[in-house]
Amino acid sequence: MTGKKGTIQLRKSLKNQIQLAVAFTLLLMFAVWVVFVFILDPDYQASSQLLIEESASAIPHLAVESNRIDAQTIEAYASFVTSAKILEQVKKDLNLKISTSDLLKQIHVDYTNNSPVLTVIVSSDDSQQSALIANTMAFVFQNEVRDSLKADYVSVISQASAENKKESVSQEGLMLGLAIAAAAGLILSLLMIFTAEAAKTAANGTNRDIRKKENQMQTVFK
Repeated sequence: MTGKKGTIQLRKSLKNQIQLAVAFTLLLMFAVWVVFVFILDPDYQASSQLLIEESASAIPHLAVESNRIDAQTIEAYASFVTSAKILEQVKKDLNLKISTSDLLKQIHVDYTNNSPVLTVIVSSDDSQQSALIANTMAFVFQNEVRDSLKADYVSVISQASAENKKESVSQEGLMLGLAIAAAAGLILSLLMIFTAEAAKTAANGTNRDIRKKENQMQTVFK
């Protein structure tokens, strides 16, 4: 009977520990979800497109089809788009009260080696500001190339629009956050359970030693 009772208690204790671990993990995941949905500002993206030509062309799409720009040239132009000179001018034109490094974090230039088209993508918590920055960058870049090379090598073929905003409080980021929260919750729960069990075992051992000494003392005085 004693063994059966011990087995039941062990199962009950294990069940409680599993429930505690699951509850703690779900609570942590819920906290992450609340942060993503209610605390983090939504992120909007806007993009403008630039056509890089070796010479001015009256019909831009012909330059795209001719594909006369090599990969190194496209990469160099893409790097120039996010250069300090361009970013500083954009800040000045828009009177932005942020650092150049913070502005750079909002910008991504997308391109492929076999295409002379650069796509300037700007992320912001304000849809109108993201479109404004994207368009300003495109025209500042166009003007800088014209002034530096004395030629119209860059054409703005697509402007950003606030109406075409793309909300990207990303599902990927949310899923990654939930996965990390789940893993962290399980690990922390296991650590807490092991710590509690170790403390309980140590306490039981101490109590046994005390009872043993008490029994020894009673035997001596009998």
